[in-house]
Amino acid sequence: MKLTFTDEAWDEYLYWQVKDKKVLRKINTLIKDTKRDPFDGLGKPEPLKHELAGYWSRRITQEHRLVYEVFEESILVVSCRYHY
Repeated sequence: MKLTFTDEAWDEYLYWQVKDKKVLRKINTLIKDTKRDPFDGLGKPEPLKHELAGYWSRRITQEHRLVYEVFEESILVVSCRYHY
């Protein structure tokens, strides 16, 4: 599956490269697992509701979530810092 980031999500990803390598490794692990199966696996994947319906979330840490949208052949990372 192809992986893309929104501009905001990419900035958040770059933030983790500088600020916390442990969180960055966790994000990379979650992304790999998401590419294998977007709806099951590590980080307790869950579909989001209400205004975020159509998006999925995985837990990075207690405070931060990986939020993404799944398309037929790609995954769009929407956020990887803070809670949705």
